[in-house]
Amino acid sequence: MARYTVFLYKPSDAPEVDPETLAAQLAEHDAYAREMLEEGVMIFGSPLEDHDATTSIRADSLVDGPFVEVNEVIVGFYVLEVPDLDAAVAIARRNPILHQGGGVEIRPMPGEDGPGTAEDAPA
Repeated sequence: MARYTVFLYKPSDAPEVDPETLAAQLAEHDAYAREMLEEGVMIFGSPLEDHDATTSIRADSLVDGPFVEVNEVIVGFYVLEVPDLDAAVAIARRNPILHQGGGVEIRPMPGEDGPGTAEDAPA
């Protein structure tokens, strides 16, 4: 089996949504996470605090906020354990963020047998 991290992105200038819409969007993500758990493919996942809460460190500098200006911000992630990249893509295509104005990025996690394998990863 291979492990992949799926990062969830939204535009940095995305307008704030009203509380009712936000609650509905979060409910979609909760349902999606439950599906992945039931399928046995999600190891871990979490939303992230707003990118304004970021602390960045580069060499000798410590900066409150993102280190660079960005067009998109990471708003959450999932770690999946699936047979291959095709399976990760199929799961990521169902992510509700895709119809909420955002996008996903899939990255393989390194393992002993090459990118994406979980054989050597800590449990």
